[in-house]
Amino acid sequence: MHYKFYALLNIKPSEYKIVRQLFLVQFFLGIATAFLFTSTLTMFLHSFSVQHIPEVYILSALLLLVANWGYSRLEHQLTSRKLLEKIILFSAGSLLFTWVTISFLDFKWLPFLLSAWNMVVYMLVSYAFWGMAAIIFNVRESKRIFAVVGSGDIPAKLMGYALVPVLTPFIGVNNLLWISVLAFVGAYHFLGKFQHRVVDRTVHAPHQSLMLAAQEKAPFRSSLITRLFYNRLIFSIALFSLIAFTVFALIDYTLLGEVKARFAKSPDLAIFIGVFFAVGRVLAIFFKLLFSSRVISRLGLTNALLLSPVVVLVLTGLLLLPGESVNTILYIFGVMVLLSEVLKSAVQEPAFFILFQPLEPHVRLKGHLVAKGYMLPFALLGSGAFLLLCYELRGELGIHFIAQVLFVLLVLWISSVFLVKKEYLRTLVRAIRKGWFTGSELFLHDGPVQELLLSKATSNNPKDVLLALELLERSGYRKLKQLLEHQFDSPFYEVRRFVLASLIRLEGKNVLDLVQQQLASEKPDPLKPELLKAYYSLVPEISVADQAAMASMEPVAYQAALVGFLQRQNEDAKEVVQIALNAMVDTGNAPHQQLVLDILWEAPASGFQEVLGKLLNSDFEPIYKKAIETVGRVKEFSLLGQVVETAKTHQAWHALQKSLVYFGDPVFTAEALKSRAQAAFVRAVVLAAGKVKGENSTEFLLDLLAREEGPTGDVIEALWLKQAEMSNEGQKNLDAWLSKNLASCLQKTSVCRELRTKPELQLLATTLTREINQDVLLLLKGLALRYDRQQIGRVMSLLKLHDESRMANAIEILEHLIPKACFLQLDRILDFTSESPDEGNNPNVRIKHEVPASMMVASIIQNTQMQCSAWTRSVACYLLPQLGISSAQMILSDEERLPQDLLFQETKEYVLSALK
Repeated sequence: MHYKFYALLNIKPSEYKIVRQLFLVQFFLGIATAFLFTSTLTMFLHSFSVQHIPEVYILSALLLLVANWGYSRLEHQLTSRKLLEKIILFSAGSLLFTWVTISFLDFKWLPFLLSAWNMVVYMLVSYAFWGMAAIIFNVRESKRIFAVVGSGDIPAKLMGYALVPVLTPFIGVNNLLWISVLAFVGAYHFLGKFQHRVVDRTVHAPHQSLMLAAQEKAPFRSSLITRLFYNRLIFSIALFSLIAFTVFALIDYTLLGEVKARFAKSPDLAIFIGVFFAVGRVLAIFFKLLFSSRVISRLGLTNALLLSPVVVLVLTGLLLLPGESVNTILYIFGVMVLLSEVLKSAVQEPAFFILFQPLEPHVRLKGHLVAKGYMLPFALLGSGAFLLLCYELRGELGIHFIAQVLFVLLVLWISSVFLVKKEYLRTLVRAIRKGWFTGSELFLHDGPVQELLLSKATSNNPKDVLLALELLERSGYRKLKQLLEHQFDSPFYEVRRFVLASLIRLEGKNVLDLVQQQLASEKPDPLKPELLKAYYSLVPEISVADQAAMASMEPVAYQAALVGFLQRQNEDAKEVVQIALNAMVDTGNAPHQQLVLDILWEAPASGFQEVLGKLLNSDFEPIYKKAIETVGRVKEFSLLGQVVETAKTHQAWHALQKSLVYFGDPVFTAEALKSRAQAAFVRAVVLAAGKVKGENSTEFLLDLLAREEGPTGDVIEALWLKQAEMSNEGQKNLDAWLSKNLASCLQKTSVCRELRTKPELQLLATTLTREINQDVLLLLKGLALRYDRQQIGRVMSLLKLHDESRMANAIEILEHLIPKACFLQLDRILDFTSESPDEGNNPNVRIKHEVPASMMVASIIQNTQMQCSAWTRSVACYLLPQLGISSAQMILSDEERLPQDLLFQETKEYVLSALK
């Protein structure tokens, strides 16, 4: 099949085989039900008056309730394919029995019974077929495929209705049942050839049914609705279906009444019914096959449900206008019947079945049975009872009266759509919601709990001790200081360090004495640096002897002592440290300079501009990089300009990024950061802004986005990371970015499909595919900034899991969160990301006019609107020698259209040298 044929049907090439098989089964089922409907309706109208139609409705309702009970029993015992096979054989057998009865017995009420049985056969076949289809496809696939698969019903019924006027004069109405039987045999034959791993697997075993039902019932555990409908979505769809079935039942009744009044002979009835419904199927076949899935996609699934009731409501309103002639009313009603049939089969039925797709497979099948199987009999029962009552009270029922009733029902029908829309979105959210672990609460203030913690505080496991001490501190334990002092002699270094920090934080009275006792010990102690910090920060006065002792200390101890000085936070101590640091810096010794930076890093303090300025001028890479970061750590804004210049000189972008993060939000108002000299510099500043909370950094990023300067992808990433609140102006700029990048990404998908058809360009196709996947995540982050961050964040998480069913539900949520135009473009991109790369190599999927490989590579390299990354363009450049010297030189000769980044230029030089 040609690629354009798949595009016309809105299906993927990989789906063609299964769609064709299902289409054939549905086609023969459609022929069977079409001839059954025509023959039974003709026999009924010939033998009975329209006043008996309400009685047929009531009998049909009772038979359907019994059939539903039997169907639900079989559903738990058979696979979906076996279930459909048995229903087809049962239907064919019942029609054979009926033909024998009609042909050899004079049973006056048989047409009446057969009219009711017609609905039972149609519904059972529909349950089983669509139940099987529902468990094969996810919600995303269903939106495209159900309309195409269901369209097999339309040409079948068109053929059936068209052949009735031709065959009836020759074989009679009764023998039309034989065609239905043969069509059922054909459906059984093609169903036997159908193969799919899902349809032969039992997904609705009884024990699983109970489990899934219990999960779905949780929202209203004690409600009657729980026992009947399983969840809110099924309940809302059931209400929608009940009203819709009632409307169609009243429309059918009125149509049959008018037909009966104008045709008395059985052949004439059959011919009219066949021609009338054939016209409807001609209209439906084009709409359903070519436009149905696209209408559902463009309007949205739940919005598409409004189409039928709104159109019928408008026509019903015309029927109620005063002064219309009888013929005009009949014409309007005929148009209404045709359009309602077209919209019912082309839009409403596919959308109806898609609504259940977010549910678990078993609950999905239960939903079909409840919303259609049980609502139809109740609708027929209500319609029949209502019509019988009206006959008793009013006598004849005209079109005008039925139109008044329909108007009220249509308003209710439209209202029910909004309920369905609300519950559908809620179900989608629940289908993708992440589980959260919830444990028992720890009551820290309870006596038994504290006793347990105290016993753990003396454990031989240091981790247990640390956890116990931390929890006791959180609980406000009154004797905590005494307990900590007791643990100061712990054999575990981690415990002693924690105890020392806790005692200093809690201002323990004896902590200085404990520190001095530990320092007086001559034993090697790994905690000595921490003890020195504590001593020099806590001792009331620093003696001359203490200062003299510092000069002879080892570097680690000396660093600890100076850190302790800085922690005193007084000018005298700071002056002592400043003299010491200046002396170490002036030595020019790298280890001494590193020690200076370590001290200022550990105890950030202002007033050391001179020291840090000297270190920024160092030519030793570890020193100037650490100095850049330390200036931000101590928040020395006076040195920001020098930090920026040092980073630019030495290309120390990562150090600059870390420094700006330490500076915090206020730094992003500085003029020094508004330089646009180097792309790498701007990128470092953007990445830093993404890690900082505050309005200044957000305004800085939004300004870049508005000017379209720098790496806009990194700007979006940064805004996403910092969970920025977008201003009105920022939202407009973001909308412009989204529009531009959606168009760019769509271009990439088109080019990538072409690349996949060229074996020599598979490396480039793989590279571009990865870039598109990255673009999708970036687009979703941009959409999350503009719309619902939480829900779109869940969508992003599920896309990374590569679980098809959950991904489909997640994407379906997007349709309800973002504008329709935006979603339609993103939807096409997401469809591409889910395609198998092998599809491009399938000879059946070849594009008729193949694009030369040189043009594909040129489009990657030279098309600036497509915005391919430097890496993808460099890969395309790398592959040029495979295309021939002339093509490569032609592409690389247009210097103005070539990327100017370093990676591409180096690759270009390599390629040109290889071509010589």
